[in-house]
This record gives sequence, structure tokens and C-alpha cells, in this order.
Amino acid sequence: MENLIEIRNLSKTFRIRRGGFFTRETVLNHAVRDISVDIRKGEILGCVGGSGSGKSTLGRMILRLIEADGGSITHGGRDLRRLSAEELRQHRRRAQIVFQDPLQSLNPRRTVAENVARPMLNFGMAPSAAARRVDELLEMVGLDPRQAHRYPHEFSGGQCQRIAIARALALEPEFLFLDEPVSALDVSIQAQILNLLQRLQKELGLTYLFVSHDLKIVREFCDRTMVMYRGKLLESGGSDQVYRAPLHPFTQDFLGTVLHLRRDGRWERAAERAEDLEGAPPPIASEHCPYVTNCTHRLDRCMTADPALLPAGDERAVACFLHDPRFAAQPQENRKPIPTGVSA
Repeated sequence: MENLIEIRNLSKTFRIRRGGFFTRETVLNHAVRDISVDIRKGEILGCVGGSGSGKSTLGRMILRLIEADGGSITHGGRDLRRLSAEELRQHRRRAQIVFQDPLQSLNPRRTVAENVARPMLNFGMAPSAAARRVDELLEMVGLDPRQAHRYPHEFSGGQCQRIAIARALALEPEFLFLDEPVSALDVSIQAQILNLLQRLQKELGLTYLFVSHDLKIVREFCDRTMVMYRGKLLESGGSDQVYRAPLHPFTQDFLGTVLHLRRDGRWERAAERAEDLEGAPPPIASEHCPYVTNCTHRLDRCMTADPALLPAGDERAVACFLHDPRFAAQPQENRKPIPTGVSA
């Protein structure tokens, strides 16, 4: 299958100042670390991970809403990081975003018709043609065009997300970055929005990057899945494969945090572990595996080197020494606790 977007060695580091007036210090947060991935034309690629794993930062760098520190982003054969301001403006037609909070992503001072029409007017479409296109888009997402004179706050969360999707489709893009588009919605509404997005993807031939923290949703909705943790890509493969047979210890632990009805205490232990995962400080160095402080299967090598993403068969890849034949044969006694003083 042809690649629509090719990402190579993409990285982004934020400088965070913390502490009091006299004790202020600058900490480096490696939001995205040397990620390379292909997004195939017409597919839905899922990206999962906990809070602060770099999922949204990655998507926003693809759209150049955030500038990368290093690496390349190629969309349709063009290096996006080399585009001029006008070239980038024209490229916006091809790639759009649907934000997590639908109500916050819409201008409250404009009607629904004005919100949806604004991208078309910005690119020179006549007002009369834009008005007709607004009616078509609202019908496409399951809304009544006769309600287009109303304001966003007069609609429910699910309806606002439909409006946001209609606006994202206004310029007929080929790629949509879906930044947790259903996480702020009720479960029943989530299913409706996901069905809508799936239908639109098939009818319009769209390509999605779908970001979520819910691996169960990604399994059902996405063709392929990649798993991120602290800015690094740890695992990738077919969505059902990643869900049924996770390779990386983080993915296994991440699946363990899914609520279930067993009365064996597993949920309580998983919840405590998840709190440790998401509450840990961001990494300040890359001389060891980013998951080393939480992994119960760590090897000696994990504390001195950062594993590379290597093929693991059936279009799968994993960044873990447990699946690297050079190191996986270490005896069990070498899998020791982390010494005091090793930072994450």
C-alpha cells in the first residue's frame, strides 16, 4: 500500500521551568524521541499511550502546528518542514485536525454556519457557494442544515463534535488527525461518532491518525496501532495483534489497566501501577529504556542502553531487549531491581 505520510527520526523537546523564585530550574521534557513511522494512504493508524506519552505532540508536528526539533515529515512526496509560509498555507487544505473538546474548538461568537464556512471563505470561496457547501457538510455528518443559524452552546457534545468534523472536511482534505475525538463524550455517543468517522473514511477515501488512551477503541476502529511511552515508539502492528498478543511489557501493563469484573484484585493492582506510570516525571536522558523503572522483566542491558525499534514478524515491530535475540537469552538472575539513583 502506498504511503501518504512518511516520518523519519522526528523529535521534539520542551524546556520546562519549575521551582520557586530562587530555586527555579530548567528541565528538558523529551516529548517525542526519534520516531519513524509510515502512514499508509486510506488507512486508520491508531496511536495509544498514557498521559504525556507524546501522542498529541506527534500529530501536531505532522500538521506543523508544533515545529519539530529534528527529523523529516513527508506528505505526498513533499518535505513539510521545508515549505514556505504560503506553501504551508495551501497545504492546510490537505490535512486537518479534529480536537478533543468539540465545544472549545468552535468559536462561540459565530453560528454553526459561520464556523463551518470560515475555512472555505479564508481560501476565497464565494459566500453563496460556501453556504451551499455548509448545508451539504451538515447533512453529511447527520445534522439538520436548518439549525445552522444556532450557536455551538445550543448543541450537545456529540452534535458539536459532528460540527467540528464538518468544519474539518470543508476543504476536502485527504488526511485527518483525530486528537482523542471521543474521550469527552458519553459512551453511547462515542459509538455514534466512531461510526460516523468510519463511514466518512470509506466514502471519502480519507486517511486518519487516531489518537486515544483506550486500546479497546483503537482495536475496533484502527487498522494498525502504535504504542507510545514517554515520547518513544515502543510497539507497532495490526490493531488486533497488538491487543491480543502485546509484545512490550508496557503494552501488557497498559492493557491490564482496562476495567473488568473479576474479583481477584487485579484491577486494584493495575490501577495503582497505572498511577505510577502516568505520575512519573518525564525522562531527562536516553541512556536507558524509558520503561526501565516500571518493567518487571528488565534485563541488565535495559539500564545501560535504549532499545531500537526492530521487526518482530507479521508487520510488527517492538523496542525491547526481550525480543532482541542478542540479549533475550540473559539468565533470569540478571533481571535485577533498578539501583538507587537511576532516574527515569
